[in-house]
Amino acid sequence: MKTRFLSIVFSFLLILSVLYGCTEQKKDNDTISIEYDVNTLTSRFGFMHPDDFQDMTDLGIFWQRPHPGPFIWNEIETSQGVFNWDRCDKEVRNSQKYGVNIIATIWPFAEWDQSSCHSKITSSGGLIFDELGAYRQKPCDIALYKNFISKLVERYDGDGIDDMADLIVPIKYWEVSNEPSMQSDWLVFFIGPAQDYFDILNATYQGVKNADSNAMVVKGGMAGVMEDNTEFWDEVFDLGGDSYFDIGNIHSINSDSLAINGPEYKQFLKKHDIDKPFWITEVELGPLGKDISAEEEMADKMVTSFVIAFASGAEKIFHPGIMMKSGKEDTYYALKTIVDKIDYFSSVEKLSEGQYKFSIDTNVVYVLWGEGNITDEITGQIKTTDVSGIESIIYSDELILSSSPIFVEKI
Repeated sequence: MKTRFLSIVFSFLLILSVLYGCTEQKKDNDTISIEYDVNTLTSRFGFMHPDDFQDMTDLGIFWQRPHPGPFIWNEIETSQGVFNWDRCDKEVRNSQKYGVNIIATIWPFAEWDQSSCHSKITSSGGLIFDELGAYRQKPCDIALYKNFISKLVERYDGDGIDDMADLIVPIKYWEVSNEPSMQSDWLVFFIGPAQDYFDILNATYQGVKNADSNAMVVKGGMAGVMEDNTEFWDEVFDLGGDSYFDIGNIHSINSDSLAINGPEYKQFLKKHDIDKPFWITEVELGPLGKDISAEEEMADKMVTSFVIAFASGAEKIFHPGIMMKSGKEDTYYALKTIVDKIDYFSSVEKLSEGQYKFSIDTNVVYVLWGEGNITDEITGQIKTTDVSGIESIIYSDELILSSSPIFVEKI
């Protein structure tokens, strides 16, 4: 299973490596295109390292998760006490030009630190993301690492003290590395036992909170719910790791889950008596070992899996981004429709299998699919919207459900 999973992840990461850095390649000036709206902090949707901020915000999405991103200890503190903020500042300025919030992944690796107590990692096929360096282990000097964290968070916290010049959109969410259980051959985000990651999580949490008590710490993403991942996190939590993050984090890369690992991760947290919100910060649709090539089927799966994941407790979902090979396709319109219809929801309720109720301000939107009869709550004249965004006005007794989800609002 692990070998099959790694092959799927490899394909996914090749896509990500193409997408990543595109925002840095664009020669943007600092002129604000979209005024920042602080309410977007509560938006439910995000992209990973968008290719084009305009395309992303046209979809109504105002969160990004740069991956791997520029928030790398070695890239910022190039030698002890010497800081270069250029790459981070560029990322933040490009993002804030469009009013986009950032969840920043902190990579705790500085070669000048790690070389004092670790050896370089060897890999037969080369390591993913060269910019992370050739060590990728627990910092040798935790005190120096915490000092770096405090300076990093202080620069982008928006309190007016030692901030980046002209900072408009502060960074309030900090992720502690990524998939630390992935330690095989080329796919190495971290090397070390659970105890070492626990120490990093602890130090990062303290450094973040010391600089900005209002900032939120997001634990590194769990690479799935397979046993080789859960065992690592079992140890982290048994050590008390749940005390050092505010938000849980799960990924779903072509998993068999009908809900991009949302319900499964909720159960995993519950097993450890952890009652905290969680985000799904990486999503690639499609079950392991199967090919979902039909755009229409993929669009339906996107909507149903996102809906069930939200109903299971996921607060935010980050899509890798829409690649438009030949113009806007079904998945583009499906994403735009679900964002238009249920973003900023305050509550979601499962009424029955394939029938969900979202409350957004004073509005209620039902998302329905399957073969059952529609809920008794829906009567009279209604507006329906299919996954492509096409609207119709009908009476409730005319509505026939199918495998393709439909959004329903009372008139």
